[in-house]
Amino acid sequence: MRIALIDDDATTNFINKSKLVKQVEECEVFPFSNGKEAIDFLSSGKKIDVALLDMNMPVMNGLEFLKTHSELPEEQRISKVFLFVEQNVDETFKEKFELFQVFKKPLTPEIIDLITHD
Repeated sequence: MRIALIDDDATTNFINKSKLVKQVEECEVFPFSNGKEAIDFLSSGKKIDVALLDMNMPVMNGLEFLKTHSELPEEQRISKVFLFVEQNVDETFKEKFELFQVFKKPLTPEIIDLITHD
């Protein structure tokens, strides 16, 4: 499983990568500090299975990433995008951007199980 961590907080990415590598067998984790880095990676033809996306980032925030991601060719898109937020988002937003699920921070072992076994 190839997992993207799209969050401008380097400490959060480091901690989440450590948790994922420890809990998920045979996973590759790709940290990105903003949405543009992740879009560039996907546009180059590299595949990601799952993304954990933060909303507030510089350069390209989570909303801009979702809009740009939805315009990518199907074969370049991430299968499951999980949004990490401080507060809840409504169902319409979730459906519009084809979010697989929305979670509140932090990443927990239970959330990792849901992400990797769904």
